[in-house]
Order: sequence, then structure tokens, then C-alpha cells
Amino acid sequence: MQPDWDSLGKTFADTPNVVIGQLDCAGNGASTCGEQGVQGYPSLKLFKDGKYSDFQGGRDFNSLKREVEKKLDPRPACSLESKDACKPEDRAILEESEKMSKAERAAKIKEVQKEIEDSKKQAAELEKKAKKLAESLDLIKAGGQTVEKVEQLLNDADWRAHCEGRTCVVAFLPHIYDDGAAGRNEKIKVLDDVMKSTKKDGKSIGFLWSQGGDQFELEEALGLQFGFPAVIAINFAKARFGVHRGIYDKDSVSQFLTSLSRGGTPLAPIPASGKAIKADPWDGKDATPPVEEDL
Repeated sequence: MQPDWDSLGKTFADTPNVVIGQLDCAGNGASTCGEQGVQGYPSLKLFKDGKYSDFQGGRDFNSLKREVEKKLDPRPACSLESKDACKPEDRAILEESEKMSKAERAAKIKEVQKEIEDSKKQAAELEKKAKKLAESLDLIKAGGQTVEKVEQLLNDADWRAHCEGRTCVVAFLPHIYDDGAAGRNEKIKVLDDVMKSTKKDGKSIGFLWSQGGDQFELEEALGLQFGFPAVIAINFAKARFGVHRGIYDKDSVSQFLTSLSRGGTPLAPIPASGKAIKADPWDGKDATPPVEEDL
């Protein structure tokens, strides 16, 4: 209770008609405590108009403050009886009011009350405007944010930038001649579904795909000669990669990532030759069949 009592004293420290004090009933306040019939500690008393009364409110700060305001009618620190406590600008207002007639003071009170109400309305309108501006700001910021998606592996610099500070999954998919646009889109969707699942779990993992054969030397260096689709997880910061040995579907790739996070997937150092070369972006269409030349 002492911290709340100290806070109460600070709150009313400049109030001219309220004093928050305390007595040591075991020390120099023993006689006063005895006169007031104090038997337990702490005991709270109100003293007003020369009379003591028992304090019946709660013992927390808000309850104490409420009881003081209700029973003791605290006046502001700056008042007619304590002008010395006023700031210069406050004293000027006080003394101007002191010179007014009752009618003039009543009219002034109504005028200021109306100004307060008008100011509150303006504040509410400004708050509403600020909220709308904040919503607009979020949309403006969102316009500059790219939604993460499964990217095509087109060159080494973009690959490393996309995977900076995190693990990336790269799927090497069958050539467009072998799978067609429909087959490729189906396999990219597998990666997209796994990516969305990792986002829900709060994980930051990048997802890319490459057409099988476009990165021949990289595929050879990573040991992906077993065919396509082939999936790896790579972390450039840790200079390690792991190869997925299961089937290619959402559940299997997800399990591969779970195993990776738990240390259940064998990892190998990224080979020095493990760099991507520039590749042509896919236009989303089936490939034009190659023209066979007559011999």
C-alpha cells in the first residue's frame, strides 16, 4: 500500500486544501493514534472541518484518490487563496475572472465550455482523418511489396539474393518438351502449396524451379543424375545442401523439409562449381516442336 500512498501524496502535493500525511503510531504519533482509537495498521482517517472519520474506501491508488476527491473537495493548486502557486498565465486568467461580475463569469464559462466541445469534435474528426490516412499509408506501402512466389532460377546472382539468410528449395523439373505446360504448372503448384504451408508455420524458405538440363553443370555437381523432377534444399550462409530422395508431391517435399529441420537429412558442402548460369525465362506456354531438317 505504501507506493500507492506515496503516489497519492504526490498527486495532491500542490492542492491548497488537502494534506496527505502519515503518523508513526509506534513512535512520536502514539498519543494521537491512541486518541483516535487506532488498533490495527494501517488505519486510514479523514480529517475535515476539525473532525476525524474512518476511511471506508479501498486501499489502492484509484480508490484512495476517488475518496479524497469525493470527501475533501480538493481545489486546484492555482486558486484565489494560493495565487503564489500559479503560473503567470494561469494567474492572469484567475485574476481576470476575479474581477468579473457573476453574470460575466457565467457567460465566460458557457463560452469556454462551447470551445471545449467544438475542440473535442475537431479532435474526433482529426482522429478519424488520421486513421484513414494510416490505412492509405499501409496500402501505399503494400503497393511496393512483392508477394513471394515460386521463382524460376535464371542466374546465379538472383539465386543467391533470393536465398540470402535463409534456406531455399530448388526443384529441377522435366524439360518442357517432355512435360508440356500443363505438366510443368502442375509441378510448380506442388512447390507453391509447400511454400504456403511453410508460411503458415512462420518459416522463411525460398522456393525456385529450374528446367532440367538448363543448369547441366550445376546438376552434375549436385549429383542429380537420377532424373527429374529432382529437389534440393540449399543454404549459402551455411555452405550446405541436401537432396530429397522421395517422390515429388506436397506431402513428400514437406516431410523432406521437416527432416531437414530436425537434422535427419544428410548434408554435403556446396561444391565450388555449384553455380547457376544464365537461363531463358519460361513464357508459360508449350514449346514449339523442333523442326526436323531433311537429310
